[in-house]
Amino acid sequence: MKFLSSPFLQLIKDFNFNPLPSNLSVRYDLDRSFSKMTYRNANTDAQNSVPNFQKFFIFNRTYNVRWSLAKSLSIDYASRINAIIDEPNGDLNNQDSLDIVIANLKKFGRTKTFDQNISANYTVPLDKFPLTNWLGAEYRYNVGYNWKAGPLESIDSLKLGNIVQNSQEQALSGRIDMVKLYNKIGFLKGVNTPARPKVPTPQTKPTQPDTVRRPPELKAIKGLLRLIMSLRNITGTYSLNQGTILPGFTPVPYLFGMDKGWNAPGWGFVLGQQDPEFQIKAGKNGWLTTNQKLTTPYTQNQMKDMGLRASLEPSADLKIQLDVKKNSMTSYQEIYRIDSTGFAYESIGQSRLGSYKTSILTINTAFKNNSSINSTVFQQFQENIPLVQDRFTRITGNSYETQSQDVLIPAFIAAYTGKSTETVNLSPFPAIPIPNWRLDYTGLSKLEGLKEIFQSITINHAYNSSYSVVNYSNSLEYSDVSINNPVEDYNNGMFASRTNAKGELIPVYVISQVMISEQFAPLVGINLRTRSKLNFRFEYKTKRDLALNISNSQITELTSKDWSVDLGYTKNNMKLPFKTQGRVITLKNDITFQLNMSIANNQTIQRKINEVNTITNGNLNYQLRPNISYLVNQKLRVQAYYERSINEPLVTNTYRRSTTRAGVKVLFNLSQ
Repeated sequence: MKFLSSPFLQLIKDFNFNPLPSNLSVRYDLDRSFSKMTYRNANTDAQNSVPNFQKFFIFNRTYNVRWSLAKSLSIDYASRINAIIDEPNGDLNNQDSLDIVIANLKKFGRTKTFDQNISANYTVPLDKFPLTNWLGAEYRYNVGYNWKAGPLESIDSLKLGNIVQNSQEQALSGRIDMVKLYNKIGFLKGVNTPARPKVPTPQTKPTQPDTVRRPPELKAIKGLLRLIMSLRNITGTYSLNQGTILPGFTPVPYLFGMDKGWNAPGWGFVLGQQDPEFQIKAGKNGWLTTNQKLTTPYTQNQMKDMGLRASLEPSADLKIQLDVKKNSMTSYQEIYRIDSTGFAYESIGQSRLGSYKTSILTINTAFKNNSSINSTVFQQFQENIPLVQDRFTRITGNSYETQSQDVLIPAFIAAYTGKSTETVNLSPFPAIPIPNWRLDYTGLSKLEGLKEIFQSITINHAYNSSYSVVNYSNSLEYSDVSINNPVEDYNNGMFASRTNAKGELIPVYVISQVMISEQFAPLVGINLRTRSKLNFRFEYKTKRDLALNISNSQITELTSKDWSVDLGYTKNNMKLPFKTQGRVITLKNDITFQLNMSIANNQTIQRKINEVNTITNGNLNYQLRPNISYLVNQKLRVQAYYERSINEPLVTNTYRRSTTRAGVKVLFNLSQ
């Protein structure tokens, strides 16, 4: 019975299913309302000019159930029904009118809207077993269902049916604690958790200094093992949100969103299933209206978001963070209605649109002459265009035109990532995201000669770069554009097949603009604090935004360089350089001196193929902001400030501007 260990018993306890809901609430609201309506003439389809007031009861019902099946698994159910109890015209002063109202009440009224939401949360019990307690995972599944009644019309030709839609949200988060994994080996645990120094107490005699020298080989081995164990933890999240909207739906919900026959729209749809052919299934089962005037599109939406973060610590003073991000959003639409024969349904105007963004690495070209009019990186982009065009010809047997988007985008990515045109991915949707990073180092304050002066010294550096397709849509030459076809496969195994009159390939997706956004925030950052309460902070930031406009084959390049310096000093018991009645004035509380200086250089260049590049916008901005603040007491602070800003334009159509502000602030805090 060794398997009945405490983790195993805890797991059994966690999975001790509760047969009863932990929370159940039901609410009914019945209100009487009036609405002004106009009747239509059944013969002429014209509105009657005489208005009529309809009387009805609003019958809302709300249901909520929470069921904690186990400590690690819970399910929530919530639904809301908005219904109407119709009354006949006139007063309820006869038995026939009362019978109609009572009959409508027994049927729970005429449903206007029905909303339902089911969510399940599950925590994977990996921490219950010693073998997997360094892992963690949580999963969330949420589905929504909505039914909305269409207009109540007395003419069949105006009945467009109801609108039914569902949503599905899946979210997975995971953790990998590498330190727990390393510490399963006793020697590695000692490397990760060094012994604390002993502090002598007054009752104990001071111990003699340890004169035994540790073997240098052992110290080197521990240092090497600590370096190998630099990876400390990994966390990741992934979410998938999907939804379907179907207009022209004729069945009415009875229980849990299903009709009285328990067929429509099907348990799969109610529970969030995303069937790419659900509209076809609904048409075959007779669930759709036969009205040819239906123009509301059948829609499917999908959004994916992925993030991954890893923390590395080569030493206790050096921390590195790696981040990977990727998200995409897409939507498919078509009008699905009965055709002119009245016997079959047809799809009209299939369209797909969306956006795409992923982390990328462009540091290879970050320090080249980007702010120059004649950029070598842009020159490389121009040279890449015929090379990419030739590569497409070798793969497909056909060719794109020189300035086709499918040629320009890979040439653009290859040039600004520093890759070869033979190895760069030809897809405008790169499938694999590249990590960005952040670095922080705090070890300088521990060096001899510096630790007596500085309380802390921090050096930081961060890099972030992303590539995005601002928006895309499908070409009208292609009809198979379901959202189940991943865009990452385009030009990565799946290529365009249609050609124009010149025999040139027509892209499957029409893209208007792609962007690369890169920033060092900061490239170099230094934060110092001395033991005499002097603070110093310096940051140098750079930013580069590149936008490739497909319509004119031009690149808009915005570069920014920003230097900033902050100085701060806090002093108490400060003596003023003058006397009052022969006495030197001493400020007992803290007085703070602050100085902020910054220089920002922003520039926008329009780069054109085989044409002259021009600076379209830009400026040099200088700022100087000194201030002195004195804390009179806990509630009162007095501050004197001065601000000077100068803006020097880099183009002739903008004027030089300067701004000066100065004054005194009295800040009174009323809170305790």
